[in-house]
Parts: sequence; structure tokens; C-alpha cells
Amino acid sequence: MSKLAIVVNEQLTLEYDRNRELEEEQREYLEKLDAKFDQGIELQGEQIDQPDIQQRARYMTLSMMEGIIYREDAKAAVSVAWLATRLPDLKQVIAVVDTEGTQFELVFDREYQPHAVVHFDGLNS
Repeated sequence: MSKLAIVVNEQLTLEYDRNRELEEEQREYLEKLDAKFDQGIELQGEQIDQPDIQQRARYMTLSMMEGIIYREDAKAAVSVAWLATRLPDLKQVIAVVDTEGTQFELVFDREYQPHAVVHFDGLNS
């Protein structure tokens, strides 16, 4: 399976299918983002002149979460596309959004599996 799942508060929120080709203008936009990254980024208040792939991924994940939280669909879509194309082994982004803020984990070793509800008869008898 070549999908990237974005799971927020245990709910599948977005899914990116890597088998679907990006349009030329979308690929060009992602390349322009890479060029901007080459000039440095500010990540959580810290200026990073030469960000590595992990720092770039963190930046784009934060951007994606802003897009999801504030319903900026284009921002979320670009961020997910960047993550999916630049990190081909990334299978999931698992995020928790609560009153404390947003925490996330990039998961490379397991595909998204929907939670199964299991009912046990007789437990409340």
C-alpha cells in the first residue's frame, strides 16, 4: 500500500495516495518549497540555516496541522503532498490536539489500521 495517513485524535483525517500522479504545477510548487528550505527556515522560534530532512518534515507537519486546525485546505494539501513525496517511507502522521497544544509522531514502520470495535457479551451482567 502506498498511502500516507494523517490521524488526528485517533480519527483518520487525511489520506494521500502516492499512486496518483501530481500535476506539473503541483510538482513545481513543491520544488519551489525545497528551494526556499535551502535558504533556511524558522522552526519553533529557532532560525535554521541549513535544515535537514527531519527539520523540513517537522516544519511541513506543523504547517499541515495549522491547515487542518484552521481549515486551510490548500495549506494542508500542499504539506501532505510534500511529506508524501519527500518521505516515501512515511506511513502515518499521528497527531494529538488538545488544550496543551499539538503533538505529533511521524510513523515509518506501520500502516494505518482503523480501530476495530469489539463487543463482549455478558460483561455487564
